[in-house]
Amino acid sequence: MKKIALLSFAVISTFTSCSDDDNNTSLDTEKPIIVINSPSANQVLHTGEEIHIEATFTDNVALASYKVDIHFGGDGHEHKALQHDHAEWRYQTTGDLSGESDEIHLHLNIPENAEEGTYHLGVYAIDRAGNENVSWITLDLQSHDH
Repeated sequence: MKKIALLSFAVISTFTSCSDDDNNTSLDTEKPIIVINSPSANQVLHTGEEIHIEATFTDNVALASYKVDIHFGGDGHEHKALQHDHAEWRYQTTGDLSGESDEIHLHLNIPENAEEGTYHLGVYAIDRAGNENVSWITLDLQSHDH
């Protein structure tokens, strides 16, 4: 009889602790906050140079991860030949975040042959509860000739 009582207690404790964890996670419905500190919106960048990306993340409970996405901002309906050997530049990276506040600092080289034009820089954040947010800015990429 003692074994049955102990087993019952263990099972109830397991379900109770799991449901408490689930309730704590499900209570967090607030999305993380992202501030892109650098570069600034509509900043002019040049091929062959370095771009410095700096972002600050905050969350009411706990941060989990981030993603940075840079891609050509063309609408896909323009049918033009690329100049010389230029190609639309694309960059993505992901990483871990921790605590209620964290930041990233990235230094990237813009390829010499990157196509000139409008680019979008998106910074995503996910917290431990799975809430996701994204912040976008537009950048202008020009060759050294401009």
